[in-house]
Amino acid sequence: MRMPSSLAAAAMIAIGLGLGLTACAPVPPPPAPPPTDPRVFILPDVPITADAPAVSTQAGLLRVTVRLVNRTPMDIPVVATTDWADAQGRPIRSTVSAPRRLTVPRFGDAVVDSVAPRATAAAFRVRVEFDPAAP
Repeated sequence: MRMPSSLAAAAMIAIGLGLGLTACAPVPPPPAPPPTDPRVFILPDVPITADAPAVSTQAGLLRVTVRLVNRTPMDIPVVATTDWADAQGRPIRSTVSAPRRLTVPRFGDAVVDSVAPRATAAAFRVRVEFDPAAP
């Protein structure tokens, strides 16, 4: 059975409006994937990602470098802390490992570069969180 042309036209307009309104709805960006390396921990509310850490040795000391990537239109102020441990898993405390403030620029990246405080360091963990002192 054939629809009257005015009814068919009205149906097409309703479908078109429905599709048009759906296309105008803002689509939230997908959540940032977690880092693939468990030695890099980014708090869930920080909208940045991290590359896998690059680990090397410098003058007999372990050195770790992690690139943080910001894909948002805002600068993200963060605090990065690198915790070190010896081969038995005991923490190594040092002022060299003090938290560092840095800003990951909008649509850009920043690098966390840490050198172990002692040659006995065998493991690390980099933690990144929002800078609570940032405006």
